[in-house]
Amino acid sequence: MPLTRGAALIALSGLLLTAGAVPAAAEPDPEPDWRLCAEVAEGWDAGDERTLCATVTVPLDHDDPDGRGLELAVSRVPASENNDYPVLFNPGGPGHQGVTMPGHVLDTGLRDLGARHDLVGFDPRGVGYSGAPECGFEFTAPDPGPGPDAEERARALAGEYARMNEECHAADPELVESLTVENVARDMELVRRALGAETIGFYGVSWGSLLGATYRSLYDDRVEAMLLDSVVSPDTSVSRLEEGQAEAGEEVFHRFTDWVAEHDAVYGLGTEGEPVRARMLELRDALAEEPRTGPDGTVVDGDFVTALLPTPEREWPDNAAALVTLLDGGVPDPGQPRAEGFGWDAETDGATFFSQVALLCNDSESPRDFDRVWRDRAERAERLPAMGTTGFYAHMCAGWPTSGRAPELERGQSPLQLVGHTREMVTPHRWALDMRDVVGGRVLSVEDDGHGTLSRLPCAEAAVEFFASREAVADTCPGTAPPMPRG
Repeated sequence: MPLTRGAALIALSGLLLTAGAVPAAAEPDPEPDWRLCAEVAEGWDAGDERTLCATVTVPLDHDDPDGRGLELAVSRVPASENNDYPVLFNPGGPGHQGVTMPGHVLDTGLRDLGARHDLVGFDPRGVGYSGAPECGFEFTAPDPGPGPDAEERARALAGEYARMNEECHAADPELVESLTVENVARDMELVRRALGAETIGFYGVSWGSLLGATYRSLYDDRVEAMLLDSVVSPDTSVSRLEEGQAEAGEEVFHRFTDWVAEHDAVYGLGTEGEPVRARMLELRDALAEEPRTGPDGTVVDGDFVTALLPTPEREWPDNAAALVTLLDGGVPDPGQPRAEGFGWDAETDGATFFSQVALLCNDSESPRDFDRVWRDRAERAERLPAMGTTGFYAHMCAGWPTSGRAPELERGQSPLQLVGHTREMVTPHRWALDMRDVVGGRVLSVEDDGHGTLSRLPCAEAAVEFFASREAVADTCPGTAPPMPRG
């Protein structure tokens, strides 16, 4: 049941509130005031008669439970049969709203979870209904003028992040500094208590896997079963985030160019991957020196080429055709979709975007100055010629006013199913193995390049079975095959 975006999503009855000086009770209300979301949330599907909404009060500072509080927005779809234990969900981001996730789950291969589990979503602190910081900063990607080199463009972007970080942090330092995965995990524990549940299940995707691992490290005995899809690295530094994605992107570039070579009859670029790779990198260098302009005004430069190289497999046929056009001296059809490269997750709205930055930077022990970020990137480009200069996460933390602190992850005993996707570049498969080595659990390997796609595949049945049996498996799951060229 989708919501519209933006500040208009305020509950009509006042049930869902933003952050403020709300007294935080040491014990959350064991019986929240559940009402139909359609009755209290503007923009909710009026025909939704199954999703309930409420708020749970949490302290801004968990070491000061009687101080300033926050109202968390929580949603619940009651089990259609019997609630064995509730399953909480987080869609990732960080910065994605979670209140709509229970309804979405019932439209996927996980729908059978709704028979014997209450499905529970919540907007993490600082996100959506749960007190997004009010800053008013309009982030605008800077245009540094014609012909700047890559370092100048990166420096201008980092400068815009630094201005946003300074202004938005100053607007409410107490709230902004509280935006950490550990605090969200402690909030989730208060949601469990408000639900009146002795134990909970948890299904987290992408950044939601870090939230799950953190909660389990703190409250292992409260976890009935936990499944984490597209697992992030246990090293929460944004520098490591960029490094891992660049390494995975380089692998995708090699697979893409090998695929182009396999279909030489269609693309005519040669039958060996290495020469194809060399031609594409030469094309990128040439367009960086002398960009072209398409009929719609689109600037086709080196960055344009880079964005076509490390993309999901479903985009390979269009990307290969575009690259052939560029190699022939032309400009791709403006109606042809342009790849956007890779990233962690798309953000939702302006306020939530800053919350994403805060959640990443507060948990990251990474450089805050641009010169160090750029030196690290230059060193990486020596090792990874195609993808070494991609990424933007380290730029996000430029000028961040505080030093970050990584969450303390610990090995647990509760049932933990980790899910990694063997050809993925957003959260590379090896991160699932790294997380297993730190916190335990078993890894289910999905043979695709998707991000958080388990719920949309036939092997979603394995997830439903896991929450019933509480037995994790070390196995493989068929996913998708690379595409065939079009035309």
